[in-house]
Amino acid sequence: MNISKARLGLASILGSSLAGLTMIASACASSTPVALTDDAGGAAEAGGDAALAVGCADAIDAVYGDPGALTGEPGSILKCAADRTWTQAELDAYARANEYAYTGKPFTSGAKVYRVTYRTERGDTAKTPGYTSALVFVPDHPSPGAPAVVVSHGTAGQAPSCSPSKTKFDSKSDAYAAMIFPLVGVGYPVIVPDYAGYANYGAAGNPPSGYAASADVGKSVLDGLRALRKLVPGITSDKSIVVGHSQGGHSALSALAIAESYGVKVDGVVTYSPLWFSQATWGALLALSGDYPLADNAFAAGVGIWYHYSHGELMDGPGHGVDVFAADKRAAIKQFFDTSCGTDPVKNLGKFPADLYDPDFTSSIKLAAAFGAVESPCNNATCEKWVARYAADRPHLTGKAAATPTLVLYGTKDTTIPPERAMCGFKRLAKDGAAAKVCVIEGQSHSGIVGERSAYVNDWIASITQGGPVPAACAADEKSLTADGGAVECASPPPND
Repeated sequence: MNISKARLGLASILGSSLAGLTMIASACASSTPVALTDDAGGAAEAGGDAALAVGCADAIDAVYGDPGALTGEPGSILKCAADRTWTQAELDAYARANEYAYTGKPFTSGAKVYRVTYRTERGDTAKTPGYTSALVFVPDHPSPGAPAVVVSHGTAGQAPSCSPSKTKFDSKSDAYAAMIFPLVGVGYPVIVPDYAGYANYGAAGNPPSGYAASADVGKSVLDGLRALRKLVPGITSDKSIVVGHSQGGHSALSALAIAESYGVKVDGVVTYSPLWFSQATWGALLALSGDYPLADNAFAAGVGIWYHYSHGELMDGPGHGVDVFAADKRAAIKQFFDTSCGTDPVKNLGKFPADLYDPDFTSSIKLAAAFGAVESPCNNATCEKWVARYAADRPHLTGKAAATPTLVLYGTKDTTIPPERAMCGFKRLAKDGAAAKVCVIEGQSHSGIVGERSAYVNDWIASITQGGPVPAACAADEKSLTADGGAVECASPPPND
C-alpha cells in the first residue's frame, strides 16, 4: 500500500494542506441566513399573485414549522407564504453590484418571491415521506416558453439557522444570488429548495438533510420542479432545467442520475464547480489524519462531520448520527451539527481529524476509503456499510441521464475544488458517456465562475429549451488544465471508480 501516493492524493483532494478550502460554506452559499422577518409587501405584478394556482396566505414562519399532514403526491404544496417583490431594476442592480457580477444584457423581468413547503421523499431505504422549504421566484414578465428551473444551493451548514431560503440578499459577495438572479431576470420561474430536513428541524420522522446523500438531495431537487409547476402552471413549458453550484452541483447531477427512475423529466443540467468526486474522501482523510491538524484544516473535518452525522441520522435512525464519533466528542459534535453554519468551531474539538472519531470506526474504514475494495477490502460490517454509502453518493449516469445535455463550468483559480479533484468529476462523466460539455475559464475562482458565466448559462438554457441560438463554444475544456507543465490527472486516493 503506497502511503506516499496517499499523501500526495489527499493533498490534491483537499488543496495544499487545505489552504484553499477554508470556508466552502461562504464560498458556496455566501449570503448569511438571518432571523426571519416578514418581508411581504408591494403590489403583485403580471406574473405575481394572479399566476398562482394554490392559495398563499401562510405566515413566513409557518413554512419552517410543522407542515401538517403530508397529503398529496411528491411536489404538492403544503405551505405558501408571500415574501417581497423585486423590480427588474432592483434585480439587475443587485446582480451587477455583486462581487460575482452578472455582465450580460439588461434584465427583462422582476419577480414576486414566495416561500413554500412541499412534499418530497427521503433518501433512506424506506423512502420515507418528507418535505422541504424553498424560495420561489415568479417573474412578472415570464419569458415565452420558459422552462421550469430548479436551483441547488451549495454548502451552507446543516443546521436550521443555515437554511439558504432565509437569506436576506444583502451581501456584496453572494454566489447564491449570482446563480439565481440572472435566471429570474430573463423571465424564468425559479424554485430554490433548502433540501428536506431543514424545515421543522429535529421533528419526529424528519432527519437532517443528508449532506451529499445523492438520493436524499436529488429527490428534493426533482420534486422542486413538480412543486413549481403546481404553484405556477401557466407560465412554464414542459421543459425542465436543473442548476447547481459546488455541493449544489453534486445535488444537480444526483437529481439527473435518478430522474428517470423517479419519474421526472430533465432536459438540461448546469453545474458550476460541482462536488462530483468520491465521497470516500471524508473517510480517506482519516488514513493521514496527522497531516491535517484541525487548527489549519477545520473545513475538511467539518464536512466529514456533516457527511457522517447526517447519514447516520438519515440511514440508521434518530440518535445514530453520533455513532461513528468518539464517545467524549459526541455531545460537542451534535451541538456543532445542530447550530453551526461554518466550520471554525471544529478547531476546538481536537488536534487531528481522527481525534473526533471512534477508534474502531477509524481503523475499520480509513484504508478501505483511501484505497478501495481491491487494495484494501473491508473486513467488517461497519466498513461495508460506509463504503457502500460513499459509492452510492456518486451514482453513474445511465439511460436518459447520460443523454441529457449537461454544461459543467470550472475556473482555473478554483482552490475550493482544486483541478486534480475536479478532474475526477470530469473523468467520471466521460466514463459514463455523459452528454457533458466542460467549460474551463482562465483565472476564475470557485464562486467567480458563477457570475462570469451566468449570462452564457442563460443563452445555453434558451438554446435547448426555447429554440434560441447555440452560444459560441467555450475557448477551453478540461484538457486545457495543466500542472507542472503536464496535463492534470485525477488525484487519488480515494479511487475514482
